[in-house]
Amino acid sequence: MTSKFNEYRKQGRVKIGAPKVPGKNALIFCTYSGPHTGINEAIPAGKYVGQFFEHLGFTVLDEWYVVGEYHGSEERSTKGRMGDIRGRPNEGDLRKVKQDVLYFLQRL
Repeated sequence: MTSKFNEYRKQGRVKIGAPKVPGKNALIFCTYSGPHTGINEAIPAGKYVGQFFEHLGFTVLDEWYVVGEYHGSEERSTKGRMGDIRGRPNEGDLRKVKQDVLYFLQRL
């Protein structure tokens, strides 16, 4: 992400005051496992990505966070504050994302 940001800066796409570009919008979507503190580990990553888009003049419309299994470590997928998150996102999680997308699109 940082190298891409630096590339955009060199191209002059990152401007002082980050003026908004009409019609440029972003939706931040972040999956997380949060083996230690849950969503609090994901929010800084989502905010960082949002700032990247804002520096390019995008309007961040929303941030979505979805629990996802910590692949490669059963312990991190079973012993964190969120309990057993193996198999996440599951069908219920994906169904909710789909509903949220449809509702989101209706509001645009």
